[in-house]
Amino acid sequence: MEPIRYSDILRATGGEPAGPVDGDPVIEAVTTDSRDVPARSLFVPIRGPNFDGHAFMEQAFLRGASFTLVADDTDASRVPGNAIIVRDTIRALGDLARWHRSRFDVPVIGITGSCGKTTVKEMTHSVLGEDVVASHASYNNAIGVPLTLLRMDRSTRACVVEIGTNAPGEIAYLSGVARPTLGILTNVEEVHLEGLGTIHGVMREKAALLEALPERGAAIVNADNYYCREIMQDLRTHVVSFGTWEDADVYGVEPRATDRGIEFLLYGRMPIEVPVLGEHNVQNALAAVAAGLWLGREPYDIRDALARFSPPAMRMSRELVGGVVLINDAYNANPRSMDAAIRELVRHDCRGRRVAVLGEMKELGDQTERYHRTLGRKVANEGVDRLWAIGPNAAGVVEEAVRLGMRAEHVRAHESIHDALDDPAFEPEPGDAWLFKGSRSMTLERLAEHVREHASELDPRAVDWSVSRTDRRRP
Repeated sequence: MEPIRYSDILRATGGEPAGPVDGDPVIEAVTTDSRDVPARSLFVPIRGPNFDGHAFMEQAFLRGASFTLVADDTDASRVPGNAIIVRDTIRALGDLARWHRSRFDVPVIGITGSCGKTTVKEMTHSVLGEDVVASHASYNNAIGVPLTLLRMDRSTRACVVEIGTNAPGEIAYLSGVARPTLGILTNVEEVHLEGLGTIHGVMREKAALLEALPERGAAIVNADNYYCREIMQDLRTHVVSFGTWEDADVYGVEPRATDRGIEFLLYGRMPIEVPVLGEHNVQNALAAVAAGLWLGREPYDIRDALARFSPPAMRMSRELVGGVVLINDAYNANPRSMDAAIRELVRHDCRGRRVAVLGEMKELGDQTERYHRTLGRKVANEGVDRLWAIGPNAAGVVEEAVRLGMRAEHVRAHESIHDALDDPAFEPEPGDAWLFKGSRSMTLERLAEHVREHASELDPRAVDWSVSRTDRRRP
């Protein structure tokens, strides 16, 4: 991070000093985590539903913080002399990040969409090369976006920021903080309906990123997605479309899944291979290609960067343990990403059973039951061998799967992850392929680790590799 003077913190946040300060000292880091406090840092205490970061100010100072922000409704007896008093610490963090971002005349790439944001962010980061700041993990909210921007310094050539939402107005606010010059819209699907209401509410919210772009900026939009095409029609900035049809500005034809990942022909000529599972990642790769081309990267450099790409943790990551294939896509879930993950499981070459471990899909509002029952029908129609559903709507998932032909002894529902760990539905067998997919709060990685431990005890030599079961769909 480029150092920030104390006076600039006051100016950016509108804060008031709680006590006298000698001179105009600088801070060299900003943190919200009292367990990780670099020397000469600014601590930003965050109030959440389960904790109040103001309780950890003393700990932050003991670990090296120079100053802290403090909400103005904090008990005066708890306010230290080296505090900066602000109305709201989260808003002040955003204000400071907005000011810091204005110090740099470099491309800022904002990425939003219903699915694929983190994967596109990582792919774009890989394509753009060194000296590029990018969001850690899924730092895409009112805390994560500012912390990403605050990492920029004089060596930064570009910044890639993931921007998420689950309520109206969030993307517009975060776009005002990040002030992106390039916006990427991966897709628009029926997600976060609890906060956004309908697909049209999702459209309006996602479009806010592109509407915030400057006249000389560019919107990179998925031409394969119907709702994205609707949004493109009303944009005033330059639009670069991407997709798998030749009417897109950046297109890749003949997309297909391979044993290593995915591949397609860029403009029908240049083979692009990416070692990541799931044919839906073709669109994600094309978004990164479009960003790289717009920012002046050479096509061959983009191709080579994608060939070296490593997917983020718990996003279609594949591991072979004891002759069992484990596909971990448990970071998040919505109806569209569930469909894509199940298709990948069924497509996968398998010598044993295909086992789908599916957790709850959150934030679907009054459509929750409908989408979970649809999921059960999807599993049955695709020919998955075993279904293990977890969460409050698990019963509806398995009921629909049985109704459409799965045998009752091949399905199981658990109300919670704790119940599933206490009474596992199935154990791995050599030759199996297991998929773990669910919303983040389901913590399905715990169940994946349980299966991994048991798989590690198996003998992979028990697998008959001469038998291939690549197409198991029901007629």
